[in-house]
Amino acid sequence: MRGFVVALLATSALSVSAFAADMPVKAPVYKAPPPPFNWTGWYLGVNAGYVWGSAKTTDVTGYNLAGSDISYHPNGFQGGGQVGYNYQIGQVVLGIEGEVGYLGLKKSEQYPPFVGVRTAADSVAHTSDGAYGVIAGRLGYAFDNILVYVKGGGIFTSVRSSFTDTDPAGTTLVSGTDTSYRNGWTVGGGVEYAVDRNWIARLEYAHYDFGTASNTATSAGGANLTFDHKLTADSVRAGISYLFH
Repeated sequence: MRGFVVALLATSALSVSAFAADMPVKAPVYKAPPPPFNWTGWYLGVNAGYVWGSAKTTDVTGYNLAGSDISYHPNGFQGGGQVGYNYQIGQVVLGIEGEVGYLGLKKSEQYPPFVGVRTAADSVAHTSDGAYGVIAGRLGYAFDNILVYVKGGGIFTSVRSSFTDTDPAGTTLVSGTDTSYRNGWTVGGGVEYAVDRNWIARLEYAHYDFGTASNTATSAGGANLTFDHKLTADSVRAGISYLFH
């Protein structure tokens, strides 16, 4: 009897094993890869960085020496905001962007000594910048959620230029300041990284050319003297934008 039960249990175990072996194996569930990131849409953001410039002031009428000039390098903080629109075609991304902000370019420099005793207030040229705005087109190439782009357009800004000369006794010999809006151009490029569906980080370089503006200074004797002020600048900035899909 005991042998019969053992044989019966063994036969049952073999049957269960054979049945399990014959059961169909469920195929793994297929998950489609996520679609590539799409850059199309409006975006709004902020940026901040460092700007360094190259200024040149030319003595046009010859207060010191006609045609003589000095070069100096204003620099400072740059910050602002950007708004724009991207349109993606395949991997090519076309866009237009507007930007407003503040350029902290500021520097004074003295002309080389010509006549008399040299003081800190002798023949000083000054250039400083302020608010600015940019309208630029963008052309980029997308590697999924990474966008490499170039840009170019127009820039306008408020520039303060001056020339002053004070003798050792403190008497102002020449003084003149001009604050004007200048139109110029800008080119640059950068890279953007989509952190998620909406938030975009960027790193960008830009070059600015503000052209040349004239400043009229008046001498103590009432003579008008002309000084030309040329200004260019470069900047590196980081920024973040929110993309509205």
